[in-house]
Amino acid sequence: MSRQEFDQLSAGSRTSDADIKSAEAALRVARLNLEFASVRAPIAGRASRANVTAGNLVNEQVVLTSIAGVTKVYAYFDGSEQTFLRVKGSNERAPAVRMGLANETGFPHEGKVDFVDNRLNPQTGAVRMRAAFDNSKGQFTPGLAAKLMMSTSMPYTAVMVPESAIGTDQTKKFVYVVGADGQPQFREIKLGALLDGMRVVIGGSVKPGDNVIVDGLQRVIPGMPVAPQVLKVTDQGLPIFPPPQQGAPGAPPAAGNKKPDEKKAAADVLSSPHAAT
Repeated sequence: MSRQEFDQLSAGSRTSDADIKSAEAALRVARLNLEFASVRAPIAGRASRANVTAGNLVNEQVVLTSIAGVTKVYAYFDGSEQTFLRVKGSNERAPAVRMGLANETGFPHEGKVDFVDNRLNPQTGAVRMRAAFDNSKGQFTPGLAAKLMMSTSMPYTAVMVPESAIGTDQTKKFVYVVGADGQPQFREIKLGALLDGMRVVIGGSVKPGDNVIVDGLQRVIPGMPVAPQVLKVTDQGLPIFPPPQQGAPGAPPAAGNKKPDEKKAAADVLSSPHAAT
């Protein structure tokens, strides 16, 4: 064929290729516009009620609904500076956290810490943490309040006193211990973890076997002897008050400490998750 005819055919082929690519581009634009007609969630979960129905105008500011993930839930909590330092110094990369709902006894669900904030709040001295829990069975609903317990150290032996026996003097916490001579002794204490109404006492201000006043603190006068009545305690160390008697004076002010038997106390503490917090 002649050179002219060859050039005409080549130009026609290139024109056809351009028309095909233009049609493919128009197809992609049409598919993209069709995708804009549907809103797809980036996560899987359970959708809330529909805020917009068919026929309403929708723009980028309209919230159609909200979706909550159901396969995994997160519990956010604030830990003290001491808790943060123990978590940071722990050998565990993800400390275990146990959780209990409002209608549950104890902490039957176990999760792991998967997030610790990068700084402490200077106003509260606390750091925000997050624990992840498996929700494949759907037993948790996002937004519920829960109680959490985190073990951040090895179990240790500690002296515990009833929370009701602790008094407050401005910024100080104290208890009254009845000595062998019947004199009430003022003991300033530092508070540790709280477990089932019993408070861990940090330091050696209260010894195992000391008789701590648990009732009538407002009637105690330092230097004035008291006539205490040692009360029995439950397995958790809480005092068992006798039933009130008609015509009897006020309730006896003193009760036995949680730690009359150090071996038993150590076993109680070691078996307690809160002893490790």
